[in-house]
Amino acid sequence: MRMRDKALGTLTVLLLMLGLPGAAGADDPAPDDSVAIGVQLNKLETDGDDCRANLVLENGLDDALESFQLDLVVFDEDGIIHRRTVVEMAPLRAGSTAVRAFRMTDTACDRVGRILVNDIAACEGPEGAIEGCADQVQVESLADVPLIR
Repeated sequence: MRMRDKALGTLTVLLLMLGLPGAAGADDPAPDDSVAIGVQLNKLETDGDDCRANLVLENGLDDALESFQLDLVVFDEDGIIHRRTVVEMAPLRAGSTAVRAFRMTDTACDRVGRILVNDIAACEGPEGAIEGCADQVQVESLADVPLIR
């Protein structure tokens, strides 16, 4: 029995060293810290009868974005569509981070349940439309309200 346990232990170590399936952690993807275009809902702020959403945008592309339009759908806390809007977030320099805001008129921040990035309505650089741009957008939220795709 001891010899069998030793053999299994040796096999497990070999699988781990080779990174073969079946080894603990072998199926875990390597972390990828690079973000092509990051859209973060940072916070919501009450502004009179309106709610202002503050977004942090990270352009990790090699090109500036001359137009970057987000098609956004705002849901209330019951999951009902409250409004849909397209907002322009450009210009964004290549390799830069910027803060942009958009106002949701006649909307109380505490009534916003979540915000959906429904589509990327425009994504253009100096040479025109950027191929595959929508697939390079990653979203996150630091606010109490989720930002989803």
